[in-house]
Amino acid sequence: MSALFSAITKAFPRELINHLAARLGEGENGIKRAVEGVLPVMMGGMARQAETSDAQLLFEWSSRAYKTTQYGLGSVTGMLGILGSGQEAGSAMMQGETLLLVLFGNSWQTIAASVSRYAQVKRTTASTLLTLVGAVLPGLLGQYAEHNRMSAAAVSANLISFKNQLSTLLPLDLRAVADTLGLTAGTQPAKGRNWEGRIISWALLIITASLGMSSTALGLLAHVPPAVSVQLVQGYLLAVQVAGGVAGLTQTMW
Repeated sequence: MSALFSAITKAFPRELINHLAARLGEGENGIKRAVEGVLPVMMGGMARQAETSDAQLLFEWSSRAYKTTQYGLGSVTGMLGILGSGQEAGSAMMQGETLLLVLFGNSWQTIAASVSRYAQVKRTTASTLLTLVGAVLPGLLGQYAEHNRMSAAAVSANLISFKNQLSTLLPLDLRAVADTLGLTAGTQPAKGRNWEGRIISWALLIITASLGMSSTALGLLAHVPPAVSVQLVQGYLLAVQVAGGVAGLTQTMW
């Protein structure tokens, strides 16, 4: 198991699993199995993202997510606070759902269904856990990079190398989904991924700007006033939709 993935899994200790089970009305074993399935799939999505988007932008985005979080990523209380942040625009859980759209498009619901079947939890529970992990994963990645003084290239390389381990971390049902999405080593992303990667890079740029980031790479999008954050998120989601359309169009052309 990679040191990066080990650090991510430590953010979901047994105590948190117990609280999540009680909050979501599930058994502890079911939540444990679901989290064990969700975490590697989400990391696989981030690994694929690292292959297709700008490494520096991905690094800055995760770093900013860590530095601006209002919750304690290493505490059970903080994680439950994220879970309870609701679905309002700008909430942590809404940002998690946005990341799911970026990484998987509408296929994230297929992942939720597979997790639900594998872990024998409700579909809504699987969706909630995916969204929760999506809400905290960028910040956890930024935290790991800062604590280990990693460069953008090192973070990207760590994510990409994770693909080689993903198949061994997933049960058979989820491995099939991961293979279909091109998350595992030896599987090929759908044709048109280069175009999709470029558009998603812009989507990452937009959401980074919405976090108030100041960076030379962001140019005129730096110092974005809070008042336009909703428009930025809407533009971000539009970019995701366009990315899916371009990928589909390219596949048709081929």
